[in-house]
Amino acid sequence: MLGVARFTFADLCVAPLGSLDYQRIAHNYHTLMIEEILVLGPDLRNEARRLITLIDVLYDNGVGLIASAAAEPHALYVDGTAESFARTASRLMEMRSEAYLAERHKRGGTASEPT
Repeated sequence: MLGVARFTFADLCVAPLGSLDYQRIAHNYHTLMIEEILVLGPDLRNEARRLITLIDVLYDNGVGLIASAAAEPHALYVDGTAESFARTASRLMEMRSEAYLAERHKRGGTASEPT
């Protein structure tokens, strides 16, 4: 486990990365810092899908997240039908909570080993 890594939104969500790439990152770092998360709309559909996948992987692996974004989680995706982003916004909010941080602490603050 390497510790903390710092990325931009472009590094992780504009680049053509997928779930396996995000798994590798989650298994190598206990905390990620992500800068410059954009407000997403239909024109950034691929980037939004990558962000959804990234947050799912980080959440499922108990990875800590420090992020700077252009809006609060519920306002990161602007489209009349943003249901697919609702879970991501919820997870982003939960990742801020004391309960999420306490659970990470119980796990030792590290992601599980790859299988």
